[in-house]
Amino acid sequence: MLEEEYKKNIILASTSPRRREVLKILKINFKVVKPDNCEEVKLKNPYRTVISNSIIKAESVYNKLKEKNSGCTEQFLIAGFDTVVYLNRRCFGKPGSIREAVEFLNILSGRVHVVVSGVCVLSSISGKYRFDTEATKVKFKRLTPEEIKGYMDRENVLDKAGAYNILGLGGLLVEKINGCFYNMAGLPVVKFINLLAGFGFKVIS
Repeated sequence: MLEEEYKKNIILASTSPRRREVLKILKINFKVVKPDNCEEVKLKNPYRTVISNSIIKAESVYNKLKEKNSGCTEQFLIAGFDTVVYLNRRCFGKPGSIREAVEFLNILSGRVHVVVSGVCVLSSISGKYRFDTEATKVKFKRLTPEEIKGYMDRENVLDKAGAYNILGLGGLLVEKINGCFYNMAGLPVVKFINLLAGFGFKVIS
């Protein structure tokens, strides 16, 4: 498989605007295909959770495209991701309501949490996949009720793990970061690039 052939056919198995933004920054050509009928798992171990869900999403898109293009030999790589915020043995995914989002931010206020992401890259040629995880430690500044309300009024947080967006106003909530910055946006860059390289794709030749 030539690198150029794969480079034209990267499929992002996610509708996350933050992940799309990171891929554009990396100048990777890609198409978005939404995973369908994915029943995500919630396990006690955050690493097992994100690995399982990233594989589920990648396989969902693989099966969807395979069914749609039966007999087609189109070659592509599918990238599935999953991200959670982890603190005190609790995983914080996407909040189910504004009230829950406020609860999340109050809990994270002034404390160190870990953003854990899983990434799976799957080949349409063999159906085989590779996966990895990344963890970034994040310390929030101590937030006042007024700051939380002001933030909630200005940014949609219901589709964001932990109820904040590091690529938006969520950057104002963070005091310190230790680890991959883009992992906080749900796309651990180095781990993702290494997985792509395993299938012959190089971002920088």
